Amino acid sequence: MKQQLIAGLTLAVLSQSLWAAESVNETLQVATNEKIYVEAMRGDVQIVAVSEGHFKVSGTLDEKAEGYQLESKNGFTSFKVKMPNLRNYGDWDDQDKEGSRLKIEVPLGAELEFQGVNASIRVSGVQGSTKISTVNGSVYGEKLQKFVQLETVNGEITSSGNSGRIRLSTVNGEIEDSGSEGRLSIDAVNGSIETKSAATEVEISVVNGEADLELSQVEQLTMSSVNGSLDAELKGSKAPRVEASTVSGNAKLKLDKAVSAKFNLVANAGGSIRNELTSHKAEKNSKYGPRRSLEFSTGSGEGSVEMNTVSGSLKLETF
Repeated sequence: MKQQLIAGLTLAVLSQSLWAAESVNETLQVATNEKIYVEAMRGDVQIVAVSEGHFKVSGTLDEKAEGYQLESKNGFTSFKVKMPNLRNYGDWDDQDKEGSRLKIEVPLGAELEFQGVNASIRVSGVQGSTKISTVNGSVYGEKLQKFVQLETVNGEITSSGNSGRIRLSTVNGEIEDSGSEGRLSIDAVNGSIETKSAATEVEISVVNGEADLELSQVEQLTMSSVNGSLDAELKGSKAPRVEASTVSGNAKLKLDKAVSAKFNLVANAGGSIRNELTSHKAEKNSKYGPRRSLEFSTGSGEGSVEMNTVSGSLKLETF
């Protein structure tokens, strides 16, 4: 049967409903740059990239599973835990059932996509590209390369040592990123963001929560908040391009003393501006009510810093 799978034929294994926690242990030889799709609606899944050119899955299936489907053909491999029809989604959140417990090995150069609903996922070492999506569960990604997308609705995201074009997104949960390089985008609605990154381009968006950024050698930073606070430290950025905006939240930017940039800060309806980078002071423009603004340049003005708030506070600091 395994010889048939390697030849590119389809394997479908169906378990009887009376079986509980069916085991799975399958190995296929695949291309080093195989496109791999994994679907496990409930449980915990670990995916690890290995130097061997194979796809391997082992562990136990969801107690409610109707078996699994494994297909491999023409550079595409798909593994799905077969679950009841969509009308039974409400029954899947059974506290007495734990869901699938799977460990999967893929080639280093694979392009990986994972989808889950009530599932937590850990993935490491994939160098092709990685797209992870779940609804209720945590996501952990480590040493991923090229295109990296980690998403959950209700859960936390941990990103460690990833590089390339990185996108991290959650609605209700915290996001923690460290050691990232390349281009980084992080979005959180109700939750905090923390990053220690060497990415050259960074984009941060938070609605209700805090964003704490420690950035090294960043060239371009865009950050926005509605009710949350933004706190960014830029080390080694001599001429950064920064855009920061809030509605009622606060924004603080810490820069090197020798930074070279043009600055334009605006606080509108009752907002405040505090400058500890230079001796320049904000001015109140009575023509526009409580509006305050601050404009100045440092060095030769190569970079640019634009900060805006409606009713929050803006602050500039130096190391």
